Amino acid sequence: MAQQDIISPISPDLQQQVRQKTAQLLQIAESYYQRSFPVIPVLFDLRGKSAGMYRVQGGKRVIRYNPYIFARYFEDNFSQTIPHEVAHYITDVLYGLRQIRPHGSEWKSVMAVFGAEPSRTAIYDLTGIPQRQYRRFVYRCDCQNYELTTRRHNKILRGQGHYLCRECGSRLLFVAEGK
Repeated sequence: MAQQDIISPISPDLQQQVRQKTAQLLQIAESYYQRSFPVIPVLFDLRGKSAGMYRVQGGKRVIRYNPYIFARYFEDNFSQTIPHEVAHYITDVLYGLRQIRPHGSEWKSVMAVFGAEPSRTAIYDLTGIPQRQYRRFVYRCDCQNYELTTRRHNKILRGQGHYLCRECGSRLLFVAEGK
């Protein structure tokens, strides 16, 4: 793929529109639920196939968006992904993440308050959008090489599992870090 085929990330002006839409949705939620919802950080650092993600880590709440998917499909993400992620935040504050299903009735009711379609995922053509590069680890059995993901490699290192070859049945042994 040529360099000019790579999508540019969302502009600062459009990022500001996303933050304003987030604030508007929080005001709608505050009015409907008669309580305050603190402004949440909105970042444009998500990579991979997801357009957005609501996350709580270390007690801190954040909404992350993929700047490349937002740039290519701005209108769709503006009308669907922003309410989707803000609804996750609202349901977390109201009910707690562990008390409800991620896209359950509580989340759907918040989406209805926002006037948004309660769909779970969108399928986009990701051509030209940078993808996450996964590290692989080369393992060998008695008959061939395998490339295992970081997750499986770490599971083996922690002694939480092992993998067997489907052909010869021997245990896979670490050889080297792959690409």
